[in-house]
Amino acid sequence: MRTVWSVSTLGPGIDAGRAPYAERTTGARPVLPWWAWIIAGAVIFTAGVAGVLFVPAETGVAIWWPAAGLSVAFALLQPRSRIAGALALVLAVTTMANAIAGRPLPVALAFGVANAAEVAVILAVLGSATRRFALSTVRAGIRWVIAVVAGAATVGVLAAAAVALLEGGEFWSTVVFAAASHAAAVCLIAPLAALPPPVPVAAGRVEMAVQVLLLAVVLAVVFHPSSSLPLAFAPFPLVAWAALRFSIRFVIAETVLATLAMIALTLDGGGPFRREGLDLTVGAAMFETLLVSFAGFAVVLSAAQYELRALTREVNAANLLLTGSVVDARIGLVVAERDAVATRVTWANRAGRRLLAGELDGESWAGPLRIAAMSALRTGEQVTVGTDGERTITVAANPIGGAHDRIAVQLLDVTAVLRARQAQLEASVERDAARAIRAELERQRDDFLVTTSHELRTPITSIVGYSELLQDGGTLSSAERDWVRVIARNGERLSELVEDLLTLGRGVSGAALQIRQEAVPCAELFEEVAANLRVVTEQRQLRMQLEPGPHAVFASRSDAGRMLSNLLVNACKFTPAGGRVRLSAHADGDLVLMRVEDTGPGMSADERSQAFERFYRAPGAERDNVAGTGLGLAIVAELAARNDGSVSLLPAEPHGLVVELRLPAARAASPSAG
Repeated sequence: MRTVWSVSTLGPGIDAGRAPYAERTTGARPVLPWWAWIIAGAVIFTAGVAGVLFVPAETGVAIWWPAAGLSVAFALLQPRSRIAGALALVLAVTTMANAIAGRPLPVALAFGVANAAEVAVILAVLGSATRRFALSTVRAGIRWVIAVVAGAATVGVLAAAAVALLEGGEFWSTVVFAAASHAAAVCLIAPLAALPPPVPVAAGRVEMAVQVLLLAVVLAVVFHPSSSLPLAFAPFPLVAWAALRFSIRFVIAETVLATLAMIALTLDGGGPFRREGLDLTVGAAMFETLLVSFAGFAVVLSAAQYELRALTREVNAANLLLTGSVVDARIGLVVAERDAVATRVTWANRAGRRLLAGELDGESWAGPLRIAAMSALRTGEQVTVGTDGERTITVAANPIGGAHDRIAVQLLDVTAVLRARQAQLEASVERDAARAIRAELERQRDDFLVTTSHELRTPITSIVGYSELLQDGGTLSSAERDWVRVIARNGERLSELVEDLLTLGRGVSGAALQIRQEAVPCAELFEEVAANLRVVTEQRQLRMQLEPGPHAVFASRSDAGRMLSNLLVNACKFTPAGGRVRLSAHADGDLVLMRVEDTGPGMSADERSQAFERFYRAPGAERDNVAGTGLGLAIVAELAARNDGSVSLLPAEPHGLVVELRLPAARAASPSAG
């Protein structure tokens, strides 16, 4: 009586093959919940106890042990961190299964140790990285078979040693039968937990049904009790058919079912391994060899076909990408053959056909582009040529290796680029011309201002001078004196306007002008300016607030007065009747900050940004017909700059405008004239 034992395997691993696709089709192993471990332990235990069902009555050796395959399948689903726990589980479960199956406790424990050793060997062969093992390549299939064989040999040797030492059984026969029964079970069941991601197959359901029916017929004929023909090889072509045409999932499942059918029929007394005259031990060994070969053949061939399908998909995808990129490229690509007589186009993409449309006669190519291609081929440089259709095309050409009469030509239509560059150049020329015209107009205007101002100074001086003489005489009546005062006042006003024009002209031309700077108290300056505008403020009922403080500026008295006068005139113009104008002075480091605030409508940010341009008038001033030339703020900016100061505009709250004029403080300034 042969010894009956139950040995399970547990071994996670990874396809350690270096095939790139295998690496891409293996994912991280899932973490199973705690209750899955309880279920797995129960299933493995039940399969181990039920393994005695596969023991022929004439022998004590199980020809197939499903618990081994279930254990490995469970192990393949475990992450690396749970390997130790999985080893402990398989040790405990297989020990109990062997004890329940009738083995003495020492033998059962020895079989549990054998299981742990088998797991260790499988882990060593498959590896123990963090990514799960998948039967996605030939390398993975071969590694799988090697791992299964190594694990089966380990469990066979250890189990046989335990049987020989503890029960006095035969060593070598136990090694063979134990290793074969475990290898067959692992090869058939465990691959279900190592399946790669699905890949579409070409076979349809009808073909699958036909193949399954034929396999069933072949198994029924080969393993029928009345059959004695040695036809054990007959199912292999059908399995090869399935592996080449169907998915790996279908093949593995079909192989498991076919194996169960072969085992059942063999135990029932049928098949070539139970024929009369064949020793049962030899028959059992041959049958187990068949199971291992059948399972290994199905796994390796399915993995190889899976890799082929996957790589074919990648190649097809790359081919479609490359073909689409070349065919639909905007660059014309042409392959041509040339000889001493003519040049013939053998292939061209859409862009190439379009660009060569005017030069092709069938496949014969002649025209300017062909000449340019031959020139580019000789020189190795790109050639740009114009066509009759007013297109400009850049041509490059190079010989094709291994074919001296064939050349590759690249055609790039650069018409749009050249037109864009030409338009850009023309626009640049127009901008330069506009700038030159504007500069010339500004120069002529500045010359006009300076010339006109100088020409006006003499008559204005005469008008003011003779007005003063008339006022000094005692022969005028009261009314006449009033008329002379009006003439004198307007003459002074004309004189100030002329000075303003001269200031702008000097600022543009850069003419040097010596000014006399001195310490000017803000109190005197504010009072003087406000007095000149008293008639206006009283007429419009404006409240003028003067807050000079103890400050003094170091500047030209005349320039400072004219700056504040212009600022206050603007403030009075735009402040409605009954409003307020405030003039104040504050210390600002080495400067004096003079602020002119009004309660008028104010200016927008866009208007403030253009306010210091000469002759600029805000839309509101034009709309309300406010008198002015648009020179006031430009003159202030010019006068402030030549006195080492600055001027800026700010909005007032809730409305109005604030003008900030900064001039050097008298205490920080040099006493010399600027």
